[in-house]
Amino acid sequence: MKASEDIHALIKSLAPTEKAYFKKYARLHVLGKGNRYVLLFDAINKQKKYDEKELMELFKGYDFVKRFAVAKEYLYKQIRYALESYHHSIHSDMKSLLHWAEILCTKELYKQSHKAILKAKQIAREHEMHHALMEIFRYWEIKLAVKNSDVSWIQNILREEEAEITLLRNTKSYRDNYFRISNHYLLHGIMRGKKHFGEIKKIMQSRPLTDADMAKTFEAKLRFHATHAFYSGIIDDRRGLYHSSGNIIALFKKHPEKIRHAVGPFIFHLHNMTDACVLNKRYHEIPAHLKEFELLAPLAKSSDEKKKLFYFTAINRLNYYAVTGQFSIAVSAAVEISKQLGGYEQSMNDYEKAMLFQNIAMSYFGEGQYKNCIHWLNRIRDEISLNIRPDLEGFLRLFYVIAHYEAGHMDLLVPLIQSLYRYLKKKEQLHKFETVIIYFLRNELPKTNDQKERIQAFQKLKTKLLPLTKDADEKNSFDSFDYISWLESKIENRPFAEVVRQKAAEGGGSGKGNG
Repeated sequence: MKASEDIHALIKSLAPTEKAYFKKYARLHVLGKGNRYVLLFDAINKQKKYDEKELMELFKGYDFVKRFAVAKEYLYKQIRYALESYHHSIHSDMKSLLHWAEILCTKELYKQSHKAILKAKQIAREHEMHHALMEIFRYWEIKLAVKNSDVSWIQNILREEEAEITLLRNTKSYRDNYFRISNHYLLHGIMRGKKHFGEIKKIMQSRPLTDADMAKTFEAKLRFHATHAFYSGIIDDRRGLYHSSGNIIALFKKHPEKIRHAVGPFIFHLHNMTDACVLNKRYHEIPAHLKEFELLAPLAKSSDEKKKLFYFTAINRLNYYAVTGQFSIAVSAAVEISKQLGGYEQSMNDYEKAMLFQNIAMSYFGEGQYKNCIHWLNRIRDEISLNIRPDLEGFLRLFYVIAHYEAGHMDLLVPLIQSLYRYLKKKEQLHKFETVIIYFLRNELPKTNDQKERIQAFQKLKTKLLPLTKDADEKNSFDSFDYISWLESKIENRPFAEVVRQKAAEGGGSGKGNG
């Protein structure tokens, strides 16, 4: 993005409440010709695409046009100051206190300066702001102690600093391990085979990750449980995932102030907890978690937090309806979600969009609305880079073939199957499950001439796939879509949704189980 377009991007990113606040702020803080900058703000806001020539023409009678680059920079700064005022936070409180302490110190009001520093230190300790504490010790407080020639105070600061360094190292150790394991999961997904097992097993067997008591801070404890959750996901230990996710939720609820001050991480972990319920078929627990998402709305203040809440609420709602076979409700929810999508889509990354569109497509598939299903799958294919995760792309390509089969697009099946095969072979993802499915699609399904032969072919495929649902290296393939229920719907000539609903009521099977 060109620097000249930055102000347009910034203004367009503002929520309506932020825009209203800026105008109030500008009228109070920008004297004299300040309203002209509000007019410039409004003009830029109206542009779908930044057009400087149009703006120059619109304001050609105004003095600031002669130095338009300076005017834009000034407006940008005023928006920044307004947003800093609007988005009041713990970090801004602490920085403000330190700035005040600095001012008091220059006026030689040392006792008052020390009070401000102590207040900042208290805030930093309460919120485990280790780097801020290091700055306070090394620069602000030590300066006052030296001015007072207070040896005892200086020694105490050095002891506090050493203790803080220990906590900082402890937190960093757990953070580093978390990112090593989470990056592996994001790159490779659930493990199939032992190719990368040695390196992650070594990390998980290290003492810090086998002894929870070694984690000394809230973040360290959170990273301990989150690392175990990711590891459970990698090795497909569903009970372990449920247990670790539950520990994380319990940790947050033991420290509710962490939810209030930074709701974003809690939203993410609540999603993981809900997804763990799906994987463990604990469907009865999910409505309570969905209600928790709703209750978090007042705490989501920033645009990023609001986006996270929208995204995770949406995929967990749709996922719950899918795994319980409530596809008509899922479609109604999908319509509602798609109407709200415009306000959040621009700030969603490719992975988030792919997962949401997949869930919407699944909702339409379960209800038999294959045209709408394919529409959302096409949006993934046309708009999103699917290099984000090979296992996800492999599933989406296969599901795309199934959707076109259900829609009766027989002329498209051969090229789609060929493309799927080439992709899986190139990515080294032709495992047992994929080999069986592709052989069926390429060699067995095309030979069927009537309904009876198709039923026999589907029954044969089901017989081959069933053992794979118990295979440690293959069973995770059945999480993204319930192939067995789909085959049974074909064999028994029943709606897919009906088969899924029955299994969910009996406590087995799922329409789709991975968000």
